[in-house]
Formats: sequence, structure tokens, C-alpha cells
Amino acid sequence: MTLSDYVLPKDFYELLTSKYDTAAENKSVLFNGESAVNKIEKATIGDTTIDVQLTLLKSLMHRPETGNKESNPFLKPEPELTIIDEYGSKDKEFKVVFNKFPVVPKHFMLITKEFKSQDTPLSPNELSATYEILKTLDEQKQDDNEEWFAFYNCGPESGASQPHKHIQFMTLPSKADFKPYAGKLQTTLNPMSKQEPAQNKDLPFAHFVVQIPDNLEDEEELSELFATVLSRTLTELRENEQSHISYNFIMTTKYLLMVPRSQGKYEDKIGINSCGFQGLFLCKNEELLKLVESEGPLTILGKVGLPNSSNKTQTEYDY
Repeated sequence: MTLSDYVLPKDFYELLTSKYDTAAENKSVLFNGESAVNKIEKATIGDTTIDVQLTLLKSLMHRPETGNKESNPFLKPEPELTIIDEYGSKDKEFKVVFNKFPVVPKHFMLITKEFKSQDTPLSPNELSATYEILKTLDEQKQDDNEEWFAFYNCGPESGASQPHKHIQFMTLPSKADFKPYAGKLQTTLNPMSKQEPAQNKDLPFAHFVVQIPDNLEDEEELSELFATVLSRTLTELRENEQSHISYNFIMTTKYLLMVPRSQGKYEDKIGINSCGFQGLFLCKNEELLKLVESEGPLTILGKVGLPNSSNKTQTEYDY
């Protein structure tokens, strides 16, 4: 199957913007972005300096930390939150809906119509649908400084808040001010050859990055790239004797990033999901913001991830 089977409306970005404005005006989404405090800082370790944004967003206090299958908001999403009711290839197995508790304006999700577990890897269909949404956003956006990414929190220690499978889409801070470390790593790779995932030796957590070729057209090629980072992640989880399978996954139109997880919260105080490993720390009160500032973002990421494995040699026993 080709990626062209996942066609979005030609006015998707316009539809996204207008529906978000209406939902925000009607208080269907709960976001007090006008009072959010954002601080972009530099975190340095070894020879590496990464961009980190600390955000104080008090509307996150209303977001449930964990959901359950019985009170599942994704089986019948609110009409006011629904952007596209049917999306996908032949079976139209997805909906596109807003996050009721957005972190940034237009924060939305790709959800499965039927219940699927958030503890399962992304399927070829789910990967292709995600990539096509990102590609469409990139083509239709009206601001060159706007950069979108998708993320998937998989497993009990990944920071996921709902058990129903959902992939989230957000904008990064302006690319004039913020550059994710994974974006710098992917430029060192050759997408035309068989890729070994890249890892920055300085960062205190295991992470695996592969580059997406510019001429990507085939669903199978995208699935193979995903399998490459997933296999390395599963190996790290096994070798570090984790009793669960949890990881964070990030996709842009340029790269895939996967980070194996050891625990969902730092010191049982602040939950970390994929956003943290994209350099975005989301704090719902001043106490948590002070905790991140005092402990340091990289210390926190190191504790909730697994040890960096850049100096490790692969063996026949790796996945």
C-alpha cells in the first residue's frame, strides 16, 4: 500500500484552524494559553547543548492523569472536538479529534474508531496515517516557523493518560528559537543506506533516531524504519530487566525517535511523556516548575529513561 491512500482534505489545515477557534471560543477545549509561562533554556552535558522549554500551564490541572476503558472518551468523541469523523485507507479506521486539554493551540489526535490498546506498537496503517498528516500539515501551514511533530506514549511507564490508542500532534516552539536534539542527530545519517539508529553519547538516556528519506512513498519502508528503532528499544528494555514494555515515540517528516522508559514519573511527582524527550517540560503548577529547574531537565530524563547505550556493540542476541 502506498502513502497516497491516506488522503486528507485539501483544506485540512484551514479546517483544523477554524474548528479549533470555535472549540476554544465555546470552551470545548480547556486551554489557558494566554497565561502560560514558557522559558526556553540551554542544557549542556559533555560536548552537547540541547534546547529545553519549561512551560507552566495551569489548565493541565484539569487533565486526568489516568483513564480507563469503562469511561473511554474516545469511543464517542464530542462532536465539538471532532475534526474528521472518518480517516484512513480503505477501512477508514481512524478519527481525527482535538485534545480536550491542549498543551498548545490546535493540539489534536489520531484515534482508532474501535478500542485498541495503548500498550501495542503502531501498525503500518497507523504509521502511514500519522506520516501523511504530518506531511499535509507541512505543505498547508501558513507560517514557515511552525514545526509539527507526532508522538505516541506506549506502555504503562510511558506517561500515557488514556488506554485507548491515540497518536498526538503538536507544534514545537518557533524553529527560530528551538531546535530538538533529534533533529540535529538525524542530519548525521544517510537515509539511502541501511540505517543503524543514531544516539548522542553525551545524553544520559538511551534513544534511537533514524532519518526518513525525502522521497518516501511506500508504507513498507516506513514500517521497516519503525521496526529498526523498536527492536533496539526492546533490546534495551530486556537487558535492563524491565518487567514492562514502555517507550516514547516521536515522528516528524524528517526522522523517527524512540526512547525506552524505566518509569512514568520522576520521584512520583512529575509525569514525563514523549514531550519531555522532545525537550518540552509541561508543569501544571509552580511547585513542579521549581522541581524541574532545581533538578535539571537532563537529570530527570536520565532517571525516567534507561542508560545511554551508544558505546554498546550489537550482538546476535539483540532483537
